[in-house]
Amino acid sequence: MKIFIRIIRVILGLALLAAFAFGLYTFAQAAPKSGDYLAQLEEQPAPVSPVVVTMPKPASAAPQDGENAAPAEGGTESPAVEPAPEPTPLPNTPAARAAALGLPEPPNVDITSWEFMLVNGDHSIDQYKPEQFGYINPTIDAFDVQTNFNPDRTEVDFRIAQALLDFGVAAEEEGLSVYLASGYRSYDSQLENFNRVCINNGVSDGKDKNGFYITMPAGCSEHQSGLCCDITDRWYGTKTADALRNNPLSVWMAEHCQEYGFILRFPEGKESITGVMYEPWHFRYVGVDAATYIMANGLTLEEFVKLYE
Repeated sequence: MKIFIRIIRVILGLALLAAFAFGLYTFAQAAPKSGDYLAQLEEQPAPVSPVVVTMPKPASAAPQDGENAAPAEGGTESPAVEPAPEPTPLPNTPAARAAALGLPEPPNVDITSWEFMLVNGDHSIDQYKPEQFGYINPTIDAFDVQTNFNPDRTEVDFRIAQALLDFGVAAEEEGLSVYLASGYRSYDSQLENFNRVCINNGVSDGKDKNGFYITMPAGCSEHQSGLCCDITDRWYGTKTADALRNNPLSVWMAEHCQEYGFILRFPEGKESITGVMYEPWHFRYVGVDAATYIMANGLTLEEFVKLYE
């Protein structure tokens, strides 16, 4: 009986051992082999990294706008500093010069045109003479402009004759008396006038005690240009500012001269600029646009011309 039990135990042990060996064999067959795993890895496509190509910068190339130069070897990189913007200069234009003086934009005129001929103590026209003259009755009782020499009429540059006649007619229509006292004077006539006035006033340079001209040297008188005229209510042997500053004709003409292209050439308070004493009778032609601007802004011809230089 004991032998039989031992045989049974041996048989069971062998059976368990066989079952264990069979299990190990099955597990080994199911597990992936190392060579198979590597093969699977090789079959998977490798991830592709983007290719970045950096072109080297020439050593001599300067940094472009927006780039910072590389810091020196061994140094530290400083933050980029934006350069201060350059101040924008005012344009070199008449409008910019006027604005700098607090004046409105001046008219668009050709300052080299004949209307703006500047004649004064610093600007001589030497022996200049207008190419053509116009002759107007000085008392404005004839409404025509003659072109043939007439010693009984006031002589001016023909280009301003009609405007001067219209100016005088408009004043007479206001009930004012008009006398065109003096227009064009030749170089020689102005030389005679200069010498006479200097002798009568005890001066040698044509200037008063304040240093302002009471008569201009030959070549420096606007009368020689033919672009001006002394306008009074009658003939005066000697014209003075005190006698004519409040004259009704002088007042009206100073208020309306620009409508006909004329300016009061030597205004009061501007003697240091014109170099000439106040003359409420002396009117100069510059054209309507320029005259309107000059009179509205209290300028002289010198100041107006300077805006365009």
